[in-house]
Amino acid sequence: MQADDFTNDSFKVNLKLATSYYPSISEVCRKLSLNRQQFMKYLSGASFPSRYNLRRICDFFGFDEYEFLMPPDQFAKILELRPSKTPNELESLPGLTELLKEAQRGRSMLTKMHGYYYEYFLSYSTPHHIIRSLTYIYPWKDYTLYKRKEWLKHPGQEGQPDVYKYAGVMTVSGGRLHMFDHESITGSELTQKILFMNYRNRVSMLTGLSLGVSGGDAHEPSASRVVMEFIGQTTHLRRVIQACGIYPLDSPEIPDLIRDHLTLGGTIDAPLRGATL
Repeated sequence: MQADDFTNDSFKVNLKLATSYYPSISEVCRKLSLNRQQFMKYLSGASFPSRYNLRRICDFFGFDEYEFLMPPDQFAKILELRPSKTPNELESLPGLTELLKEAQRGRSMLTKMHGYYYEYFLSYSTPHHIIRSLTYIYPWKDYTLYKRKEWLKHPGQEGQPDVYKYAGVMTVSGGRLHMFDHESITGSELTQKILFMNYRNRVSMLTGLSLGVSGGDAHEPSASRVVMEFIGQTTHLRRVIQACGIYPLDSPEIPDLIRDHLTLGGTIDAPLRGATL
């Protein structure tokens, strides 16, 4: 994989910063199963990783490729917001063993779901608006994992959009798809989706219900219908990222079929709020 000087310089600086959060370069190379001499060439800017090695490095540090290629000052701000990692992995709780086994058993049914999706749902914090985010479903060992990104610029907001990143696991239970994720920059939000299974050989759309909390100070429990529109196994990331955001209900950017589904044909225009008992 070739890179221009600007891209290579940004990657070199960002890789040095990400590596500095670990006790030694040797430990990073050992966990990555990369030759230390080759890794040092990446750090010095003498060479740029192949596509395969770049993906391995990004997955290890928990970043997407485009983030590692950001200007160093922007990358540093994202890194500062990430919760620190502990050197030891958490042991699985006994009560979760069966859930993890179920997630493993369902992996063959989830293979056809792999790829990129636009995800649409009613905004929890901005009434009369629909959020379009990007979700990537992919295999990892015996499990099916996914990443979800939101790029939100609210009406009247200037400057860069607010970015939210989620990481989660997908499984099958009771004839339904279940997706659980957490917000990975601040670690302050959990979301669950329950979707109808798609038994066709090719997946075009998945529908169901998303449960989470609003982005306001009250963090009010909320729920919304959700639609996941399949984009493809691969995609032009820059183009689809630019299409993500928060849109008014009547925006022509939102397909009529999806808008009607989210709003029950136009009869509601806000997520379902938690009821007071």
